[in-house]
Amino acid sequence: MNKQQLLTTLELEDPFKTFRPKPDPTFFGWNGDTPIFGNLINEIKPKLVVEVGSWMGQSSINMASNIKAQGLSNDSCLLCFDTWLGSKEHWADKNLRKHLHLRNGYPTFFEDFMTNVLNNDVEDVLMPIPLTSVSGAELLKEYGIKADLIYVDGSHEFRDVYNDLEAFWQVLSPGAILFGDDWDWSGVRGAVLAFCAEIGCPVAPQGINWILRKRF
Repeated sequence: MNKQQLLTTLELEDPFKTFRPKPDPTFFGWNGDTPIFGNLINEIKPKLVVEVGSWMGQSSINMASNIKAQGLSNDSCLLCFDTWLGSKEHWADKNLRKHLHLRNGYPTFFEDFMTNVLNNDVEDVLMPIPLTSVSGAELLKEYGIKADLIYVDGSHEFRDVYNDLEAFWQVLSPGAILFGDDWDWSGVRGAVLAFCAEIGCPVAPQGINWILRKRF
């Protein structure tokens, strides 16, 4: 489905319609600019890509740019789920905390994400929804929406990652792909291996990334 079809299905307005970009947005990320995103989009030609954890938008823009570059805009879009509240690491480490752009004690870096998307001209294929990961999966189930490619890059904690895998596996189309990064984090790697053992699905590590393919 394209972005307008997604908005119609979810009965939502485009958040970019009246958004005013920041003059000096922050833009950086971790491992979001690697070729795996474009390679997987090229391989499966997804109708709907879902991202779990978007931060400042590096991986989001990478995937959305590939959707457009590969001529899929008319039939495909990217849906981003994130609270844009930061993780435990961002709140515990004062050097990372500054990137939350706290205003009256509340994170405001969602504005950076939105501005970065606009600055890269991919707002026409990208839709952000500020929800927790599991609530995002439940929203898709509520509307009967299935995804063809899901990128999981939220919490690094074992239980959180396992819950994300369990929740989004249920909204992944047969033959589709769920992947993520941070394979070097013990919590992430442990959760992926535990989930794969539970459902009987092999995992394919690929450097910092890992890939699961849903057979049916």
